[in-house]
Amino acid sequence: MTSYQKNIKARSDAVRLAKLAHKLMKEKRYKEAYEKYHLALQLDAYNVYVLVGLGDLKRKEKGFKEAVSYYEKCLEIDNNNKFALAGLGDALRGLGKLDKALEVWVYYLSLDPDAYRIMTRVADGFRKTGNMKMSKKYYAMAIGKRPDDPFALMGLGRIYSKEGNDDKAIHYFEKVSRQSRDSIWAITSAANIYRKKKQYDKAIEYYETVLKIDPKNSYAWHGKADCYRGLMQYDIAIKAWEAAIKNGMEPKMARTRIGDAYLNIGDYEKAAESYTEATTLGYYKFAYLGIIQIHTHQDQQDEAYKLLSMLLKREPDDPRINAAYTKFVESYPDATKRV
Repeated sequence: MTSYQKNIKARSDAVRLAKLAHKLMKEKRYKEAYEKYHLALQLDAYNVYVLVGLGDLKRKEKGFKEAVSYYEKCLEIDNNNKFALAGLGDALRGLGKLDKALEVWVYYLSLDPDAYRIMTRVADGFRKTGNMKMSKKYYAMAIGKRPDDPFALMGLGRIYSKEGNDDKAIHYFEKVSRQSRDSIWAITSAANIYRKKKQYDKAIEYYETVLKIDPKNSYAWHGKADCYRGLMQYDIAIKAWEAAIKNGMEPKMARTRIGDAYLNIGDYEKAAESYTEATTLGYYKFAYLGIIQIHTHQDQQDEAYKLLSMLLKREPDDPRINAAYTKFVESYPDATKRV
């Protein structure tokens, strides 16, 4: 076999190994995939398909530095390789080098102006670096190429939500939720905005949509409970917070919210039980503030003052504790003399 024939065979074997490695990588059999890619690279050190594959593999394993080196080797051979450019941008982002990632992605777009997925990456990068004007521009470009792109729609929703433009934010979140009921993040974001605007019925509708998709979503249970609290339907709110606890909500917070609900309907015994249970799980000032309210309602001024003093000592600069302390002292000046 001539040297030329040997080279042809080596390259053919490298391609075969690379295809097998790619299949193994898709199956998340990363160790085996790496072994095949490495063998392929030994057969053909200049195979861009192998180099990109190794970069992708290392990137999936969060070995971003190694991924960068493989992509850069590929680009030394083929400086316009779009797969290497996209991967290099992603790896640089993984290293926290967003400015460099943006340079790479923008160069990619100079080669392929219709690449809406790269436009979304650029838009995300500008959003994270605080350049909202450029971020909006690239999200709009992506939507111009693909009007139903969920990542671009959600990105714009995030920006407008952060800017306080709730109507525009909901517009984009609802677009995502209409095209895919599995877009839990968008549906939840829309629900949160309606809750903030005190449009509780609409928010509940969205939280319930989330719970149909993911019945164990503690965040949706909490949001739903909070809406029922806003509607002063405290019994339903309590049940929703109980469900939130079962599905992973921080129990100190949930037990305190349940205590607040019982306090609002005048059931001081159950409120005290809930607040006390919250405090047994660790320090939580809101639970103690709830207990103080109960002591005050029941004319147990000394007990209330002791707890307020403890909170003030623990968090002397907390505005809510200071306000509660000041109000109590003004209302019950004698209690401070007895304790």
